Formats: sequence, C-alpha cells, structure tokens
Amino acid sequence: MKSYTVKKSAVPVILNAGWDSEMWANANIADINYSFADRNTSGFIPEVQIKMLHDGKRICGLFQVKDQYVIARKTADQQMVCEDSCVEFFVKPATDDRYFNFEINCGGTLLLYHITKCEPGGYDLVPQADLNTIERYHTLPQNITEEITEPVTWYLGFAIPVEFFEKFSKINSELSGQKWTANFTKCADKCSHPAWLSWQELSKCAFHMPHEFGELIFE
Repeated sequence: MKSYTVKKSAVPVILNAGWDSEMWANANIADINYSFADRNTSGFIPEVQIKMLHDGKRICGLFQVKDQYVIARKTADQQMVCEDSCVEFFVKPATDDRYFNFEINCGGTLLLYHITKCEPGGYDLVPQADLNTIERYHTLPQNITEEITEPVTWYLGFAIPVEFFEKFSKINSELSGQKWTANFTKCADKCSHPAWLSWQELSKCAFHMPHEFGELIFE
C-alpha cells in the first residue's frame, strides 16, 4: 500500500497559482502511473501526477496531465464524466464506512456519490447544493466536442471544504494528524485512445475498490 502525506499550508491554498509556483512547490507529488496492460492497448498512455495540500479549512488537489486525444462532452454535474478525459479522487474518511468518488473531467464537470457499494441502491447522489461548495479550477474549456488529437498538458484543481466532510462523514474538523484512505485515478472511456491509470496498484481495472485504497495522511 502506498502512502501520501497532504502537507499543511500556512496560508489559504490558491488553486490556480501554478504547478511550479511557490504555493505548490513543497507539496508532495503522487505519480498516477499504474497501467492496466490488459485494457491499455490503444498505444497511448498519458503522464499524470497530483499534488495535494490542506489549509485547515479545505482539502485541495492539483492534477497535471500530459495528455492527447482529449474530450469533454459532459457539461452538467452528475453526468458520466468518466467517459471524458477525466481525473478522479476516491477518498474514505476514517470516521465513515462509505467513500466518495470525486470524478472531474478536464472541463471541470463533477460527478460525486457517497458510496457503500458501487451498485444500484449502494450509493447516494450528492446534492447539487453541496457540489457547489467544491471549488474547481481547469485550464481547458468546459466543452470539448471535437477531440484534441495533438499533445496537450492540462491542469485540474479542486478544493473541498472541511464542512463538506463534517456534514457527510462526521469528521473531526482538525485535519492535522488524521489518516484516511484514498486513491487517484485517470480515465477517458469514450475517447479514441482510452487509457486507465491508478496511483495504487489494483488487482483489476475497477476503481471502486476501497479495500485497495492507499493511505492519506494529513500533516
């Protein structure tokens, strides 16, 4: 099992400060590079990394994706963004017996459930009012209907307020020192060259496997 430490920022995190900015310079980097050989047969594998920080009030992440064959056709929250060029943050707070799947396409559209099992009746759709509390930053347009076939590097940032997790998971609002479990993934199910990647090495190409999540430690 891999472990990732979310460093604490002394100042409010700015999502669009830039991957190489002073704001994000000290954040740890996680490589999302476990490839599923039986599925990734298109001949193209993107390069994906994430940095995370928390500032006591928000849990923040910034993905960097060196990509190609990019689409973003889902423009309304709670649509199947996994069919687009999409990055995902799966997380299970220590106080919860369920987990969350923050799935966000490259245009900033979000799908989010509170999940016991990824099957009918095993999850609850998170209301739009709660989705609206999650800040999103993206460098590509919201809508990309014609696939970008040239190489492109894009960034996707998110900031989840601690109050969100307090509401759904009854967490202690003092994040520092807590240990949760999580995984970071990348997919693009309906592009011309689909690929699936994971931070954790998984037993199969199925991301909804909380028993195979890694460790997430809040500094």
